[in-house]
Amino acid sequence: MSIDADDARYLFRRAREEAAKANDALSRHASAAEIAAHRELALRYKVRALAASCPDQVLYDAMEKYEVPGETGSHRRAH
Repeated sequence: MSIDADDARYLFRRAREEAAKANDALSRHASAAEIAAHRELALRYKVRALAASCPDQVLYDAMEKYEVPGETGSHRRAH
């Protein structure tokens, strides 16, 4: 499945919308599950948008350089 620039723009827009929903839910003291669901959707949309707009090698390089938080010194990667 090929994603074009219009699809990437749509996915980035949806990521921003879900992030705004998460912030709104947080400000009105919604349940942790609702906040987490919006945050997860925002992240999923953003990852798909980045994958659509970046060459595979750029994403691979970014993941190679990403260390798992709290794992300093262990050299574990977040794949």
